[in-house]
Amino acid sequence: MALETKPISDKENKVQEFTVHFWYDRVIFDDKNLPIGQISADVLNLADDKLLSLRRRASETLDFMIQHFFNPNIKKDLALVTAVQDKLNEYLDAVLTFPLYEHLNIDSKLTYNTLTIAFKNFPDEFQRLIIPSTREYQIYARFINDVCRIPDEIIGFRFYITKMLDHYFENLKKRNAEHYAFGVYKFFSDKEAQKVLASLLPPIPKYMFMQTREAMIEYNTMPSPDDEKKYIIAERLVFTSIASFLHTDFFRGLMNGNAPRRCHNCQRFFLLSNGYDTCYCNSIAPGETEKTCRKVGAHNKEARKEGKTPARLEYDKVYNKLKTRRARGKLSVDEWNAAVALALEYKDKAEAGKITDLELKQIYEKM
Repeated sequence: MALETKPISDKENKVQEFTVHFWYDRVIFDDKNLPIGQISADVLNLADDKLLSLRRRASETLDFMIQHFFNPNIKKDLALVTAVQDKLNEYLDAVLTFPLYEHLNIDSKLTYNTLTIAFKNFPDEFQRLIIPSTREYQIYARFINDVCRIPDEIIGFRFYITKMLDHYFENLKKRNAEHYAFGVYKFFSDKEAQKVLASLLPPIPKYMFMQTREAMIEYNTMPSPDDEKKYIIAERLVFTSIASFLHTDFFRGLMNGNAPRRCHNCQRFFLLSNGYDTCYCNSIAPGETEKTCRKVGAHNKEARKEGKTPARLEYDKVYNKLKTRRARGKLSVDEWNAAVALALEYKDKAEAGKITDLELKQIYEKM
């Protein structure tokens, strides 16, 4: 077989336009491949404060560009252009730490110096960037709007998909492509729920979860990610937004039987592979150093069969610890009675939902 094939990315990846390959249940980048649906799960697990921080940066960057760069009444000199470029670069640096972008080999040298290079070396081209009637202005303004819309696209995706997974997937009898299709149908055909969801988000910027997304697609021969001596035909998609990629990653994941699921212990999402049914992830459980949520969940499940709550299990542990200290003479009778009574009080609070099981465990560790 001839070795002359297209490189995986035969065009430069940019924040606003990038190339990704899909092959069966994989998403293939230049130097790695991930299970399809994994990046969607990673996006769902983003910390709210990190995402809101990116959105704040996007808003500040867009306002700065409008006030200083796109304002025809502001004279452009090298100091101003450099300040505008630096402001944009700070925002782009933050974007590149997010899921998807961290896996793309993005050559940011040109993007990070577009304005300063144009100002110093191509003054005529630079002037066309700041005149609204020119094609160059329209292209650059669209680029700025597109990159500053990234946080809103992520917010919209997370909002709709978490509702779909939590309320329409959790009660599915099986975890496979057929049953996921039923969950998707129930979600989008529930018109009342769609109205409520739309009403919970601000109209500007528009967060609507669109079921139609644009992408350029072709088929490409490339080395197999499993064996470089073998070749495969993969779908090569060029995306112009993270929203389009997440849409594709999530729904193609469902088609292959992969779906994010919220862990019943730590509440974070994990990717559930085709046909495998568990409600616990394999990450280290909160408050643990070695035990995974899966092990903790299995332990709690057995305890519930015996009529014990997680709070009761923690109480039993601290009771035995206090009992040992009393037997060794480290606690007086009064101290023993007071400690046991306090431990019971905290157990009751946890079982009533006034404190979490993790908070209970942390309190008991100090007793």
